[in-house]
Amino acid sequence: MNYIAAIDAFHGMHTSNQFTAFMLDGKQAGNDLNCQRLLIQSLLLFPPEDRADKRLQQLQHNQMCSWLNKIQNASQKQLCVRLPDGPIEAFLPSMPAEFEQLSRFMSCSDQWLREQVQAVWNANPDLSCYMIISNEFIFEAMLRGLFSAAQQCGIESMSILLPLVSRCREVQQQNIFASQCALDYNIICDLGIEIATPRAIYFAAELAAHADVIVFNVDELCWLLYGKTKNTQTGNHSYHAFGLHETPFNEFDDIGIGTLLGVAIQRIRAQNPDIRLCASGKYVLTEKGKQFCQEIGIHSLIADIQQFSSAEHT
Repeated sequence: MNYIAAIDAFHGMHTSNQFTAFMLDGKQAGNDLNCQRLLIQSLLLFPPEDRADKRLQQLQHNQMCSWLNKIQNASQKQLCVRLPDGPIEAFLPSMPAEFEQLSRFMSCSDQWLREQVQAVWNANPDLSCYMIISNEFIFEAMLRGLFSAAQQCGIESMSILLPLVSRCREVQQQNIFASQCALDYNIICDLGIEIATPRAIYFAAELAAHADVIVFNVDELCWLLYGKTKNTQTGNHSYHAFGLHETPFNEFDDIGIGTLLGVAIQRIRAQNPDIRLCASGKYVLTEKGKQFCQEIGIHSLIADIQQFSSAEHT
């Protein structure tokens, strides 16, 4: 399978900006991304009670338009869409300007908004629950926007990649909605699961029972295993204290990461021998990484799951 379009439809809405968008008589005005952010914030802070909520209809329409712009030239390719991975916290208002604009958008008081934000924090103390599955109506509206756009673009089959999975419940829940949406829009859809945390390695077999494809995000696995962020500049000497003779961030780490992948693949194969396995990131594209993936039975390599890219088959 060629993964060519792993796109985040909410890109640009995870951080606060100076908002210029408002809802005027139910119609959208101003910058589209800002409108969508305000709309999503209103849905999170005042959750919809059923599918008839007009805000959900507008979210679905906005998402459809966003996806049309992204996938309109992809009808002849095998499409893979990586769903957004932003946690709830990324969408909650925090700056005074955000509260001011959102209160105007929702026609409510600043104080009420702050109370609702606190209520969301209380309900999700660590805010680890991804926004897209925190409310089934929001998630369904987003998916229907995606599948509607795919249908209009003449796409007959596609893949959905669930990012940063940390619980089997997430996969089961999202799989149900994705399968139903695909059926409604007459699109053949398979499900991919991204394993990007060391924790997910240890219940990889359970995840494999619900997926057609497993994608190992090797870069994320490496950063989390050794406690490094993407933007951290760290020299080799810092790792000597941890018993490492060289940094694992210049070359594929066949000992640490290699062992994790070996454990995961062994468990996955025992559960689902026919599942397709992929690996993504710059480390697996090194000569050492390519050789390891070939020997361990990983079928495809993906240059960067965040961008349009073609899988390099091993």
